[in-house]
Amino acid sequence: MATGRDRIRRRTVLAAIGGAAVSVSASLAGCGETTAEWTPAAVPTDATLYDVGTTATGAVVVGEDGIVLTRDDESWSVALPNGPGETADTLRSLAVTNNGRAVWAAGDSGALGLYDVVADQAVDFSAPKEMTSSWTAVAVAGLAGEERITALNGSGELLHGQRDGTSVEWAEVIEPGTGSSVTDVDITPLSYVYAVDTDGGAFESRDGGDTWTRIGIDAAAVDFDAVAAVDSGAVSVAGGDGTVWSYNGVDWSRASLAETAITALVRNRYDALAIASSGDLFERDFDGWTTQTTLPAQNDPLAIALGTSRAPELVVGESGMVIERQY
Repeated sequence: MATGRDRIRRRTVLAAIGGAAVSVSASLAGCGETTAEWTPAAVPTDATLYDVGTTATGAVVVGEDGIVLTRDDESWSVALPNGPGETADTLRSLAVTNNGRAVWAAGDSGALGLYDVVADQAVDFSAPKEMTSSWTAVAVAGLAGEERITALNGSGELLHGQRDGTSVEWAEVIEPGTGSSVTDVDITPLSYVYAVDTDGGAFESRDGGDTWTRIGIDAAAVDFDAVAAVDSGAVSVAGGDGTVWSYNGVDWSRASLAETAITALVRNRYDALAIASSGDLFERDFDGWTTQTTLPAQNDPLAIALGTSRAPELVVGESGMVIERQY
């Protein structure tokens, strides 16, 4: 068992960056005259922001030098300036527990930890099993305090853990696939784990990550960069050729969205968002994929999040870029 080092940090830096907002209006399919504006948000940093998610209290972003930003009541503030371990290692991925309370963040030099958005408390679990290589993705399933964690490093190795309060029991490192490097991982609420690699491979584990089965994609012939899964019949993966493949539990279907790589993908059971490196943003509903808008040519987009009742849809990226979808 590895015991986390408890740290508490108050949100001391409030969003204070003003300036003119550049808005992009886009008609929503099937909504008549209803429009949405993607508007740059005022955030207290110019650091590159690598990932974004929604929580029980709003939204959260992680990025360069370990910064963690949270959004409450339409404003952004710094929750952790240097990450859960105060080491200032860049955080490249985040995942949120099913109840939206615990945010897990992972990044450079083995940085790994959680931030409890309700208690305003951080716990550091960096370098589990003495692994100090950089984490490229993290996924979680379950309620805060008893969640399952899956972390992926740059070598394509997966580490699984089971949290019990302030401790996590880590399993042995595994490497799914057939030699190609795994690039992303996601886990469903029922702890089905999905991974994709650089050789068009998609893999499924139905026992929390202990054993793996390749489920496709024979016709892909492309590097996969992202995977998003809801359950065994609702999985999507994004490729470097601008395509998104979706899995219904039996077959894969292909949608060609962009001429450039899809850099970020997020979905729930019915809706999805994807963004290309060009800034083209795509939306999927019951009728399929449509081009939603093209974001202002500011900085490269790196991550995207679906909206909730407490937070809008969000895009984050280089140089402190946060763009919110407002209706």
